[in-house]
Amino acid sequence: MKRILLLLTVVVFASCSSDDDAGDIYTSEFEEINATLPQGEWNISTFIDGEEDKTSTFESFIFIFDADGTVEGKTDLFTESGTWAYDNTSSASEKLVLLFGEINPFNEINDDWDIVSLNNSKVELSDDDGNGNIKLLSFTKI
Repeated sequence: MKRILLLLTVVVFASCSSDDDAGDIYTSEFEEINATLPQGEWNISTFIDGEEDKTSTFESFIFIFDADGTVEGKTDLFTESGTWAYDNTSSASEKLVLLFGEINPFNEINDDWDIVSLNNSKVELSDDDGNGNIKLLSFTKI
């Protein structure tokens, strides 16, 4: 019996290697964002760009995400159209990609945002520009 146990132990340790490559692993922890965002209207409850709080820039805008990948940011006087997409092809993190035109202030949220957290009433995103500047963006369901 001891020999069988010893043999199994040797086989298990021999089959493990510290340099095993897991390959491209794609997570889908936040995949439900595809169903969550198209449900209702959203506003930006937080937008921090580095040290600067720019939340008030978007305080009058309502965002409507459609299941077809389009998004509108609008007020009573103005509407800006864009696109959105969930992207889990990065091995580093799952992302929400927002693309609007170059019209201010929407050009400030054009990015591939890392999804930090998600529930039915709030989506929290972040982005590191590589120079130590962290941006935070949160959408809250109205």
